[in-house]
Amino acid sequence: LPIIENYQKIGEVKTLDDQAKLTTLYTEKSVEFINKNANKPFFLYVPHSMPHVPIAASDKFKGKSMQGLYGDVIMELDWSLGEIVKALKQNSILENTIIVFTSDNGPWLNFGNHAGNTAGFREGKGTVFEGGQRVPTIVSWPKLIKKSSISNKLSASIDLLPTITEIVN
Repeated sequence: LPIIENYQKIGEVKTLDDQAKLTTLYTEKSVEFINKNANKPFFLYVPHSMPHVPIAASDKFKGKSMQGLYGDVIMELDWSLGEIVKALKQNSILENTIIVFTSDNGPWLNFGNHAGNTAGFREGKGTVFEGGQRVPTIVSWPKLIKKSSISNKLSASIDLLPTITEIVN
């Protein structure tokens, strides 16, 4: 799998060891992008490969979570988001930045402990049951959204594009 930046191949993923470095690479590139563009409006989309199977964690997270490999992967994703938020803070733009953290579908249950869980909902990825459709979503926009607020209103990821477009226009 080639890694491409600005239409140029900058690397290649050939093994799980290579794949284990992707979260760090995505994070470093994200932080670099934020630092470079902090003085103007920007859109940054970070679709992490993890925790999709096959999963892998970098050496700095492998065996650290006490929840197995999947836990290590989630711990590394948490670190990644933390680094991105830190870059936003350092550039004094966090308050007016919208961060959306969500998933495309529920867990891939046939992968056992490499899949997450549905928090009690029926089934998972690839089904029409709630466990395959309902996913947690966290939205942060410190300037406008009150900390720890909860919305139980129905929404879908398909709503994100038109909502954000309306906000930024």
